Amino acid sequence: MKVIFSKHLGYCSGVKRAIELAESNLPSVCTLGELTHNEQVIRSLEQKGIKAADIDDLTADKVVIRSHGVGKSEQEKLMASGRQIIDATCPFVRKIHEIVQSHYEAGYDIVIVGDKTHPEVKGINGWCDNKALVIDPDSDEIDLSGTKKVCLVSQTTVPTKKYANIIKKIKNDHSKTVEIFDTICYTTKVRQSEAEYLARNCSVILVLGSVKSKNTRMLFEICKSILSRTYFVSNVEQIKSIKLSPSDTIGVLAGASTPMELIMEVKGYMSQNVGEVFVSDELKTGVEESLVSYREGKRVKGKVISADEKGIRLSIGGKYDGIIYAAEANIDGTYDPLDFTEGMEIEAIIIGKKDADNECIPLSKRKVDLIKEGDKVVDAIREGQVFEVVASSDTKGGLLARLGTYTVFVPASQVKEVGYPKDLKAYVKKTMRLTALEIDDAKHKIIASQKKVLVAERKEREEIFWANVVPNVVVSGTVKRTTNFGAFVSVDGFDCLAHMGDLSWNHINSVDEVLKIGETYDFLVLNVDREKGRVSLGYKQLQPHPFTIAMEKYPIGTVVKGTVVSIVPFGAFVQLEPGVEGLVHISEASNTFVSSIDEVVKIGDEVDVKVLAIDEPTRRITLSIKACLPEVPAEEAPAKKDDGEKKPPRAKKTERKPKESDDQKEWNEDSANNPFAALLKDIDIKNE
Repeated sequence: MKVIFSKHLGYCSGVKRAIELAESNLPSVCTLGELTHNEQVIRSLEQKGIKAADIDDLTADKVVIRSHGVGKSEQEKLMASGRQIIDATCPFVRKIHEIVQSHYEAGYDIVIVGDKTHPEVKGINGWCDNKALVIDPDSDEIDLSGTKKVCLVSQTTVPTKKYANIIKKIKNDHSKTVEIFDTICYTTKVRQSEAEYLARNCSVILVLGSVKSKNTRMLFEICKSILSRTYFVSNVEQIKSIKLSPSDTIGVLAGASTPMELIMEVKGYMSQNVGEVFVSDELKTGVEESLVSYREGKRVKGKVISADEKGIRLSIGGKYDGIIYAAEANIDGTYDPLDFTEGMEIEAIIIGKKDADNECIPLSKRKVDLIKEGDKVVDAIREGQVFEVVASSDTKGGLLARLGTYTVFVPASQVKEVGYPKDLKAYVKKTMRLTALEIDDAKHKIIASQKKVLVAERKEREEIFWANVVPNVVVSGTVKRTTNFGAFVSVDGFDCLAHMGDLSWNHINSVDEVLKIGETYDFLVLNVDREKGRVSLGYKQLQPHPFTIAMEKYPIGTVVKGTVVSIVPFGAFVQLEPGVEGLVHISEASNTFVSSIDEVVKIGDEVDVKVLAIDEPTRRITLSIKACLPEVPAEEAPAKKDDGEKKPPRAKKTERKPKESDDQKEWNEDSANNPFAALLKDIDIKNE
C-alpha cells in the first residue's frame, strides 16, 4: 500500500497570517467572526484567549479582521469604534474589493460568482452597497436582465472550471459589455489541480479538514466527481472505518484551513498502520504539468531549444515543447534560423492544439509582435492620429476590435458620418479608420470614432475640390442620374450638373443620346457657385464643333447631296449632315433668272450642291445648285427687218445682282442652329 500526500497542505498564507497576527497581539484581542472554518483551530484560539465576536458585541481593545475581509460599512464602523484595528484581509480578497469598488463607482453592475452566505462574498458585496448579483457556481441559467455594463468577479475558492463555464455563458450574451476578472487565488488553483491529478492516479482519496470550510469542500467535490472512493476526514479515528486493501494507492489532501496538527497526526498514523508515506516525483511533475495550460490564444514565454529551416523549438514548461513554424516567426514573413540561438527567450501565442507529428504546441511569435506594434500605435493615436482596425464583433451599442492589448469600442453613433447604421453586423470583419476619443490605459480600453475621420476627410476633400474645380478646368466625372433638363455628375464625390443644352452641338431629345449612367466622361467646368454648392459642367464644349468637321470633310469645290431645310427670301438653307448647313443664295439656285427661290426648290427636296466658300471665323458655308447644273447655250442674234432698216440699237440688258440684305450679311453657320433660323423656317415669304 502506498500513501501520497499532496505538496500543498494546511493553512494558506492568508489564514496563517491572520492567526499569527491574532496570537501576536495578545492579550485583549478578538476576531471579527471566526478566523477559519475549522473547529479544532477555533477551540485552540479560544484556549489562548482569542474569541470571535460580532461587530456589535466587541469587548476587546484590539480587533482582527479575518482573511475573508469585510464590507465598506463594517470597516467604517470598526474605525469609528476607537479600537485598534488589525487588518488581516487576504491580499487576493482586498484586490477584489478594489475592483468592485472602482467599477461600481464607474456605473458597472457587479456580479459575484460564489456562495452568497460565505463571509468572503458578503464582504465583497459590501463594497458595492450590497447591490451585487450573486451567482452560484453551479447555476445553469444566468439572468442578467436589467444590467448594462457588468463587472464579473468570483469568490477566491470557486473551482476554476465552474468559473470558466459561467464566463462562457455570459460571453454568449453579446448584448452586454462585461469586464471579467480572474479572482480565484493561486493557492486555490494549485490545490484544485493537485486534487484532480491525485483523484485520477490513486484508488482512494482522503480530504483532511472540516466540512464547514468552503475550500475544503471544493477539494472533496473535485475528487468525488472523479473517484467514488473519496472520503472527508476531520480526525484520525475516521480513517479506521475506511476499508483499504494492500494494492491501494491513497492520496491525501488538506484544505487551506486545516491545522498542521491534524495533518501530522494523519501522517503518523498512516506511517505506522498503512504503508510508505511520501510526496512522489511523479506527483510533483504531474501537478506541474496540470498547472500548465495550453489554451489557444494564451501568451507564453519560452527558451529556444533549437532552430532549423522548419522553425524554432521552445521549452515552454509542462509536458510539451512549443514550436514556432517559419511563417509565424516574424511580421514581415522573413525567417533565418541563425537569428534564434539556444537559450534565447521568446514570447509567443498558442495558435493551435498539439501537433501529432512532433508532439509540440504550435506557437506564433508574429502575432505577439503585432500586438506589441499595436501597443506602440496607442502612443501615437493619443495625439489624434488615425489608425485602422478590423471589427471583430458587434455588441449592443457598437462594434468591438483589438489594437495590441487594447480593446477598441466604436459606439454605433460614431460608425457613420450621418445617423446610425441599420445593421452593425454588416461592419464585422471590415476595416475601420478611427480616431481615439478616450484611452483608458488601466483597463486597456479605447473608445474611438469613425465618424470624426469621415467628417474630417469630407471637409478636406471639399477644400481640395473647391480649390481645383474652377471655370475652364477639365474634370473627370461619373454620370449618377439623369433628368429631362440634364445629368447629375459625380466629380470627386460631389454632385455637379451638366445641362441639356451643354451636352451636344446638335439638337437632342434626351440625355441618354449622349451620356450613359455609370459611365465616366471628361467635362469642362463652366460655372462655380461655392455658396450655393453648385457647379455647372459642359460636355459638348470638349467635342469637335460640326463646322470644324465639315471644313475637313467638304473642302471648297466639293459636290455633295443635301436636304433643303428652310427657305428665306434670299435663298435656301441646305443641310449637308446633322448640325451642318450651308446657304444657297437665290442667284446660285439656277442657271436662269428666277424671281423666287420657290420656283427652284421646296423644303425637303434633296439637291446636289457645290461648296463655293467657307468662312471659318463666322462659320459660314456658301453653296451653289447652279454650279452643279449643265451650262445653257448662248442666245442667237435677232433677225433684220425686210426693209433693211436697222432698229436702233437696244441697250444691252445686264443682269441685276440682288442687293444683299442685312439678314444675309449677318448669317453664318451658327444661325442655322439658333432660334432665329428656326423662326425663318416656318415663314413663307415670296417676291410679289
